[in-house]
Amino acid sequence: MAKFNKILGICVSLAFVLLGFYVLFSVRFEYLSKQVRVIFAIFLFLYGGWKLTRYTLRNPNKEE
Repeated sequence: MAKFNKILGICVSLAFVLLGFYVLFSVRFEYLSKQVRVIFAIFLFLYGGWKLTRYTLRNPNKEE
């Protein structure tokens, strides 16, 4: 179960970073101004990085 939680934590963190790239470069968000998209993408990058850092510091080498 610990391995599943590790994989899930990493995937969720990477999903936030990928969502940031999607918001920044996707044509679906053209209705938003460039400044709003950049701010929202930076927020998603920082949140994904924070979740990944927090997870790795909390569970450095927990293996079953």
